[in-house]
Amino acid sequence: MKCLIKIFTLIKSFVKSIKINYPIAKNTWFGSGGKTSIFFEAQSIISLKFFLSLLPINIPIFTIGMGSNILIRDGGIRGVTIKLKGDFNKIIIDKSNNVLKVGSGVKNIDLAKFCEVNNIGGFEFLIGIPGSVGGSVKMNAGCFKQSISDLITKITVIDRLGKIHTINKEKINFSYRKTEIPNQHIIIDSTFNMQKKSKTLIKNKMKSISLKRKTVQPTNTRTGGSTFKNTKSFKAWELIEKINFRGKSLGGAKISKLHPNFIINYNNAKSLDIEVLGEEIVEEVRKKTGIRLEWEIKRVGNFEKI
Repeated sequence: MKCLIKIFTLIKSFVKSIKINYPIAKNTWFGSGGKTSIFFEAQSIISLKFFLSLLPINIPIFTIGMGSNILIRDGGIRGVTIKLKGDFNKIIIDKSNNVLKVGSGVKNIDLAKFCEVNNIGGFEFLIGIPGSVGGSVKMNAGCFKQSISDLITKITVIDRLGKIHTINKEKINFSYRKTEIPNQHIIIDSTFNMQKKSKTLIKNKMKSISLKRKTVQPTNTRTGGSTFKNTKSFKAWELIEKINFRGKSLGGAKISKLHPNFIINYNNAKSLDIEVLGEEIVEEVRKKTGIRLEWEIKRVGNFEKI
């Protein structure tokens, strides 16, 4: 009987983790956009496997982290959105192999602080990148001349059929703000090399990064982070400066006066306001310089029907 009660308790918890026509906008930094058909918060690998087994293979899935580098279009996501929680928020130190195993749901800032407490160096730059570790690995996030791929050794993913795979770093094909990890693969955890470092040095570097970020970026506003990728020859903000778009607005969206590579939702902007303003930047930069900026923010979902 106890076993039966345990099974039904798990089922009840599983059902509570599924929401229909969920307003996904509140899970993003921009705070704009439509609903997702189905929203599922996976608490463990078992629950994630079970959920995937229920889905027809033709139903698209999208994994969301902290929502810091994403723009959900106003028509929402016609499919399933998955968020990793619970067991996916664990950080494990493997001293025998001198590595750190980090769940994809862990916030970058929490990983940076964990490493500070445990005298582990190399992760300080993550204090300057809003988001979760899984999303950061997927897009090879970085700042201050470091990328998350610098420390990674391998990742664990689960495919659309619920099968788990381990992928070594050399087979991931990391590049600037990009990887070739299939969209239908969900990153479960990542393994990183560890290096010991003085806690004082770690703390000082993190303070320096945090101070610089607050000085040059609009950290207290609704924004998705850097809008465009830097080019080989120019920083994205330098190209936007050339077209005098600093402070330009459209609907409820505005280009930050503090840092022109940040678009702000300053007045209940629709996602369309943000995207159209971004596309205006792309077009004007192309006309002025001949260079085509590439979006760093991931745009997903459907346009709203008029």
